[in-house]
Amino acid sequence: MNSRSDSVGQQLWRWGVPLFSLAVLALVAALDDNIELFQAMNRVMSHANDSLWIHLSLVGDGKIAILFLLPFLGRRPDVVWQIILAVVLVTLWVQGMKEIFSHARPPALLPMESFHLIGPALQNNSFPSGHTTSAFLLAGLLCVQRVSNWIKLGALLLAVMIGFSRIASGVHWPMDVLGGAIGGWLVAMAAVWLGQYWRAGLNLWAQRAFALLATPLSVWAVWSLWHDYDDVYPGTGWLKILLLAGCLALSVPGLLRLFKVCR
Repeated sequence: MNSRSDSVGQQLWRWGVPLFSLAVLALVAALDDNIELFQAMNRVMSHANDSLWIHLSLVGDGKIAILFLLPFLGRRPDVVWQIILAVVLVTLWVQGMKEIFSHARPPALLPMESFHLIGPALQNNSFPSGHTTSAFLLAGLLCVQRVSNWIKLGALLLAVMIGFSRIASGVHWPMDVLGGAIGGWLVAMAAVWLGQYWRAGLNLWAQRAFALLATPLSVWAVWSLWHDYDDVYPGTGWLKILLLAGCLALSVPGLLRLFKVCR
């Protein structure tokens, strides 16, 4: 009975999020309510401090995603391989979808005084939300692991809040966020499935190569965000430093083991 209950719970975690998001997306599309829903949500969320939405958006930036690979180096080669596969797949998916749809963002269609804008007035490539896709990708990868349901719920809540931050910032429609949630989660499931059958990235030398690539890439990602995106993420310096320093610190024991500096 317990094993059957566990199996049902695992399947719910795997498919509940994309199915629910797809149902809501279909409802919004059927009611043709995308613009009105955006304006209502953006107006309500404008009462919160802009800094909250800026910090949440930073965490969902695709460049930050590589940092969350670091703590698994030398500890969980399966998770490292899943993240590598997921990053490749999600990059292809997001760029492909943006090229196919090339939908205009709110600043391109609505009068600027009709909504609250945080940061630059981005114009194009609205669907899907890349930040939301990245957030739900990482949440999906975490939620299929054997961790506490409370941790899974926390990761899912954070992903939802990152999605909301894109509407609060005035640069994405609700359907963009829902599309990002569906795509990010499904790509995570695809990466987990592919990693179980294609095990090329699990050997020691591949894991070492990933470590040698991911560590400097993480430093570059934070530097790039700091250097090139101060107008997008103002006031987030401490969060960038803490994320990088925390993930690098957590990676040290695994790196020492991976390169056999210690046993």
